[in-house]
Amino acid sequence: MFELRSVMALVLAAGFARSAWAQSQQPWPERLWNPQPAAGDLVLPMPCGGSMAFRRVDVPAEGVLDDRKVMLGGADEKFAYAENSRPEWIVGGFADPSKPSLKFYYLGKYEVTVLQFGALGASCPQPSEEGRLPKVNVTWAEAVSFSAAYGAWLAKTASAKLPAEDRTPGFVRLPTETEWEYAVRGGLAVSDSVFVEPVFPMPEGEARYVWYAGTESANNELNGVGLLKPNPLGLYDMLGNAGEFVLDPFRLNKLSRLSGQAGGATVKGGDYRTPAGDIRSAAREEFVPVDAKGERRSPSTGFRLVIQAPSLPTSKRLAAIRTAWADLPKTSAATLAEQQDDPVKEVDVLANAVEDPALRQRVQNLATVIKANIQTRNEQRDRAARSGVRVGAYLAKKLSEDKRIVAFREGQVKTLTDVNGTLRESIRKQLESDKAALEFNLVYYIDMVTQLTTEYPEGIVSSQADILKREFEARKLEPMLPFIDTFLRQAGQLRKDGKLDRKAVLSQIPG
Repeated sequence: MFELRSVMALVLAAGFARSAWAQSQQPWPERLWNPQPAAGDLVLPMPCGGSMAFRRVDVPAEGVLDDRKVMLGGADEKFAYAENSRPEWIVGGFADPSKPSLKFYYLGKYEVTVLQFGALGASCPQPSEEGRLPKVNVTWAEAVSFSAAYGAWLAKTASAKLPAEDRTPGFVRLPTETEWEYAVRGGLAVSDSVFVEPVFPMPEGEARYVWYAGTESANNELNGVGLLKPNPLGLYDMLGNAGEFVLDPFRLNKLSRLSGQAGGATVKGGDYRTPAGDIRSAAREEFVPVDAKGERRSPSTGFRLVIQAPSLPTSKRLAAIRTAWADLPKTSAATLAEQQDDPVKEVDVLANAVEDPALRQRVQNLATVIKANIQTRNEQRDRAARSGVRVGAYLAKKLSEDKRIVAFREGQVKTLTDVNGTLRESIRKQLESDKAALEFNLVYYIDMVTQLTTEYPEGIVSSQADILKREFEARKLEPMLPFIDTFLRQAGQLRKDGKLDRKAVLSQIPG
């Protein structure tokens, strides 16, 4: 029988004083539970003198019902049946009074280790270097039970140290797949164009950030947590090393959404047996919970924890949510589309069904108001899309100028070999500055392409680009037209492939 079942019984019976958890223990050495301490770490205690470190993950949001749309998954056809790009929505449960435009949650800085898992067992484990390995060979149910037992222990013995929302302490559980993938991609620490890349930025090479299959990396062995470099949010080993259970059951992908059938558990991130070429943030596999031998376990699958807040922590919050809910549109755009492609026609149908002339006129007046509102909304949408294309074209032109400047500086450095060393060093420093400006504008440009393809249908972007071309021609700005065409071509490439290669983008900018 799984040892945490007895632990849960102790928790429910409030028998901590009789359990091993209450034993007086010396604190564990920090290297065993937080080998890479950093500013912003949330450290929570554990039984047996242990601790666990978490990192804050911010999400833009203001109102009580606000959340953020993110694109998860990837564009690799080989894995499209499970990982095709799809929209999801996310928000943290905790609010920061100093940053009212953000909400956040906490994710385990490392995978739960052997030592940490043992701290909630029948007796306290002996701290050791082996205890720094991720805890694997667990079932999904055991991971859930561990999170529940740890959360109960924190609530009983250290609730003041838990983050709170409206004075209601948060709780511990497995992360949802969206929480996990949003964090591994880098969240707000990366730009939109980087967020949708297959992996987070690894400037020192993949082997410095990921334990994957091969003698130059994991060499077919599980490794201790925190030995490599973190992702942009300061999270370690999210890709490779041990695969990680999430809360959601596995579902196949159906083009832009997940299928309705819920299967086994979902495992994210790949592990130490995954080839380097298959390491990706979108990776998701089904873990069937049983086989002919009974409950399944894997020597390469573990988990990490999340701390979230209740959606309804207080009656005051419930009242605020009811007010916000009342202000939401009562019928979604999708539902309207299902009812009638043209909502004005839907109102006309209702008007024709009304016998009273005065009431029929009121319904027809309502149709006029709806039509005017739709026209205003569409005009605003079109102006915003056209403005985005204009910014994209001007950024493409700036990149063209940046390319010429960098090429000129590189030529200077190569040819001025016999001039005064101070002058040559000054030119070299200017070249570095020019390259940095080029890189900054390139990221900004790809972000703009990503934003427009995410927020507007292809037809809207294309039609507004045509209008913008006519505007430029009328203003004698024909040299800008190739930059609009480049922007549209790269937007089409992003829609097709789900990503853009920076070098390819830059090479396609007119010189």
